[in-house]
Amino acid sequence: MGKLVDKKRYRRESVSVRDLFDTMALLLYGSVAERLAQSFNLYENIRRAGLFIHPKLYVARILLRATLIAVVSAVTLFLAIILGAPLLVKVLILLAAMMSSSILISWGLYYPSAKASERASKVDLEFPFFAAYMTAMAYGGVAPERLIERLTNIRVFRALRREAERIMAEVKLFGVNILTALERVAATHPSRLFRDFMLGYLTAIRTGGDVVRYLEIRTSEVFQARMEDLRSRAEKVGFIVEAFVAVAVLGTMSFYVFFIISGLIGAGGGFGGITGLIIYNLLVLPLITILIIMILDSLLPSAENIREPYAYLVVSIPLGILLGSIFISLSGGLAYAGGVDVPRIQRIVLSLGIGLTVASLVPGIQYLRVVRRERAVSRGIASFLRDLSEVRRTGLSPEKSIIMLSERDYGPLSQIIRRIAGALSLGLHIERAVRSAIRGYKNWFLRVTMRFLVDAMEVGGGSPHTIDTLARFMVVLNEINEQIRKRVRPYVIMPYFGAILVAVTAILVPGMLVNAMTAATMPGGAGTVASTFGGLNVNITPQNIHQLLVVASFGSLINAWLSGLVAGKIQDQSLGAGLLHAAILTAVTTIALLLALAGMEVTL
Repeated sequence: MGKLVDKKRYRRESVSVRDLFDTMALLLYGSVAERLAQSFNLYENIRRAGLFIHPKLYVARILLRATLIAVVSAVTLFLAIILGAPLLVKVLILLAAMMSSSILISWGLYYPSAKASERASKVDLEFPFFAAYMTAMAYGGVAPERLIERLTNIRVFRALRREAERIMAEVKLFGVNILTALERVAATHPSRLFRDFMLGYLTAIRTGGDVVRYLEIRTSEVFQARMEDLRSRAEKVGFIVEAFVAVAVLGTMSFYVFFIISGLIGAGGGFGGITGLIIYNLLVLPLITILIIMILDSLLPSAENIREPYAYLVVSIPLGILLGSIFISLSGGLAYAGGVDVPRIQRIVLSLGIGLTVASLVPGIQYLRVVRRERAVSRGIASFLRDLSEVRRTGLSPEKSIIMLSERDYGPLSQIIRRIAGALSLGLHIERAVRSAIRGYKNWFLRVTMRFLVDAMEVGGGSPHTIDTLARFMVVLNEINEQIRKRVRPYVIMPYFGAILVAVTAILVPGMLVNAMTAATMPGGAGTVASTFGGLNVNITPQNIHQLLVVASFGSLINAWLSGLVAGKIQDQSLGAGLLHAAILTAVTTIALLLALAGMEVTL
């Protein structure tokens, strides 16, 4: 009992601290916050983002937090001065304070707009399915009130379920009717598609128009707009991938020439050149690749949630590290202190390639197995719904119609249909039967379709016309998903091209430059070259060259692995598919590096 009282007291104290913070923020920055909120249009952006906070208080909180960061930084700077810290430390503290406060204020003012865009994109992704659902339910005579209430319980719709919850909150908190609540949410919604569709739907209801006809026409328009959007996205994907390959290939070749020349010229064995090569290979190029993946994720969002392959990383990563370590230990590739030659570099490359390939291959194969099963199930859905509609026209109940169709062959979907039929034969409710039958399947299209079917039978009566409408729309939706894969598939090969070309360039460029410098300084000579080349001091040693080759090869393999993730994101809009591409591309790049190293003939 005492613990319970302590928890309640802690909650009251937490609320009091928050209220005190808000009060201080409004007292100190109330007028400034109001002007900033109006200047940056935060009243509208916060409303469109669905954030439940007053814009004036929102800005005041940001300003007070920035002030606290500045005060802490000033105290830290004062202590640094008192303690006699170096000038560099003082400058870094000052820069950190200025950047932290500026970033906090800038991001805080921009966040509502970004949140509104995110809300709109998530709703647009699910809306074609929801439009088909509304049309099918309208054929079954389902009222808008019941449709919105039903939507709050449909978990396959994440974004639209939250919109339905907002609508129901308006009804329960303010006591308005469902149509007024729907109008309030739709009128300020950031998604133009959702806003226009819903406001037109409300107009058709209030004016006594043909609601079913409106929904059918508008749903067809939504599908057509979705197809046009996919074409536009596919063109953008092509542009992004071409830019990525241009940076990864042309940019890398240019930087390699620069870093390698700087590593071969000057005193100190070219420490600066090797350092630059390490920074570019292990930091700059991976960051560029990660940025491309993030851009592709925004252009090609996926509703599927296949997580099983990632669980295998717990086993495959240690296994890859173990196999790579065993190979390099047995081959003597770690004896770097005793000197590194081309054969030893080949062993280092091979061990790293084995490690990365093994770490990615097992999860990639698991993803391929799961996705093949899931997509094979999707192909039979439209045929099943059409047959169900025809059987319902004979007068059989929806449950008996499913039991009758369980004897037909719908490919991998037949197993699910038989499970549903078996559960219905035992007297289970249709919703429990379907939920039990699709347990373990992650295919979002399958789960949405089965959710539609349950509601069509339970709420809409399961009329033949309703089911036939579902079948017709499901065919179009499945074609939309296949269309995006076909349009972006040609771009999958481009990361392969870029990664392999970078790997070969990483080996050939040092060889050609060293051969050219050696021929110009000591024709016919061998061993260490320490002379002049074009007025510059040239210091070419085997150790220097081999260090450059090790760093370049290591960076090429890391770049190949990340490029595989890009290829998977393009093909299936999933990093799970990228793991399989990463394994393949790493293996191919390893072979290319080994062949390039074997063909090197450096004259020293």
